[in-house]
Amino acid sequence: MARYLVIHSPRKVASEEVRPPTRLDELARAHSAGDASPRWLKAWSPDLHDDRIFSLWDAVSAEEIRRVVAEFGFLDDMEAEPINVREWSPAEVLSSTTDDN
Repeated sequence: MARYLVIHSPRKVASEEVRPPTRLDELARAHSAGDASPRWLKAWSPDLHDDRIFSLWDAVSAEEIRRVVAEFGFLDDMEAEPINVREWSPAEVLSSTTDDN
């Protein structure tokens, strides 16, 4: 599986469509376990002046995340843009370099 950062941004045109409530509890139960695919890891709300929300997933594909977002109504009033990301840190950068001096 790959890691995806999903940027949930408000839609440019507000929809007047009536949608059922988000099934957040069911999503958490079904897609947070170690063997779930996709697996929802975390979500962040940056601050009061930023309407975006960010979520982190382990998934086979971006389409798999979009399917679950639609199925459970997770932030479905927003556009979801999954981006495949790789995690690395300063310690990993330093451990991968060699000292040529």
